[in-house]
Amino acid sequence: MQTNHFKYILLSFLLSIINLIDLKAQNTPVEICGYQAEIDKIIQRQPNFIAIQNDWYRKAYEAYLESQSTKRNIVADTILYEIPVVFHVIYNTVSQNVSNALILSQLNELNLDFRKLNADTSRIRSIFKPLAADIRIRFKLADIDPNGNATSGINRINSSVSTFATNIYGNYNEDMKISSNGGQTAWNPSKYLNIWICNMEYPNYIGITYGFATPPTGSPNWAQFQNATKDSSDPKSGVVLHYKLIGKNNSLAPANYKEGNTATHEVGHYLGLRHIWGDANNPNSQGCNVDDGIFDTPNARDKNYSCNPNTNTCIDAVDDKPDMTENYMDYALDGCAAMFTREQGFMMRYVLNNFRTGLPIRTIKFDTLVEFPQKLVSIYPIPTKANGILNILVNSNDNNEKFMATLFDNNGKEIFKKELQANQKTELNTANYAVGVYFIIVKDEQGSIFKKEKVILNL
Repeated sequence: MQTNHFKYILLSFLLSIINLIDLKAQNTPVEICGYQAEIDKIIQRQPNFIAIQNDWYRKAYEAYLESQSTKRNIVADTILYEIPVVFHVIYNTVSQNVSNALILSQLNELNLDFRKLNADTSRIRSIFKPLAADIRIRFKLADIDPNGNATSGINRINSSVSTFATNIYGNYNEDMKISSNGGQTAWNPSKYLNIWICNMEYPNYIGITYGFATPPTGSPNWAQFQNATKDSSDPKSGVVLHYKLIGKNNSLAPANYKEGNTATHEVGHYLGLRHIWGDANNPNSQGCNVDDGIFDTPNARDKNYSCNPNTNTCIDAVDDKPDMTENYMDYALDGCAAMFTREQGFMMRYVLNNFRTGLPIRTIKFDTLVEFPQKLVSIYPIPTKANGILNILVNSNDNNEKFMATLFDNNGKEIFKKELQANQKTELNTANYAVGVYFIIVKDEQGSIFKKEKVILNL
């Protein structure tokens, strides 16, 4: 009798553990952002897409350096980019029919985040505060539809489709973008940012995708490839968001996803940003060798879900910094996310000026010739050919000021040191250096570091 009683207790205990594991699995997102799935689709059409993307990242960075080294320095609010948005609410149940109030709340959060007006900038650690930027992009509800009629910018579709997820693991289709499949065909993607709000949750799910975005594919040489489409005509271009994630303090939102930052993250992808860890195929072996293409975001091996300030997944040999969990392009959103960097901002504006050219309304308030607000260092081109010339230029209001540039290899070994004169370009012949990753540190005469740059030498 005692033996049977013990067996019953043991069986009950095991069943409770199994149920607990199952409950946790059902409520734990495995891959909350569908960015990699969207990249995989593009690569099926064009296997060289990552190389193409890397190329325009390089061009954008060179343009950034050029903009920093010119005396015609356009101040922060000179050019403002305004993007008209249409929200397509695809609903099957009353709860999926997201309210106007939540949509307006989401629009407000996007504008606060992209203009660096969000109150949670107080979260940003002092080491990263100088990098946080006003992106100079704002979003407004479209007031004219593609037929020229007045619109609220909120388009509601009562659909027969209960969910656009396809299995318990978070996979999804794109039927929400097709009217004949229970969704809504995009309004002209060259004139509107289309945001589809729909159900991305599968019954008894293990994983879920909370949102995904189509990255820009209209690079200068993209059109030469067969079956390639440019953003101006691609009806699937836009952002998709799970209806429970819309707005701030949505009562249906899971814990850690109530601040409206999922939309900010996905719009960042839509405007050309990668995840800050670079999306390595195998983070354990490749993570620290794969970069997001943005030089002022520290190297990271993999995504972060927590705000631990001691997280430092990649130890750089020179001027090492912790993971930037405050960045909107990581996964640690609520409680962490509070910033884009200056170079991320430049990249998104570069995309608007080169790929999504018809999308924004550009407002120029004023343009003025100003003195340098601070010392500006330009190191270019990056990457540099191993038998080429690397240029270093420090701009300053004081022509007599001197600086010191030191080049380190990836192991932190000093291999080159050169004195620099303000406002005079210094050329470094790279013929004597092996292909690889290097770092340049520039110090002022007091020995203070005000520039550290990763330099890549390739063939």
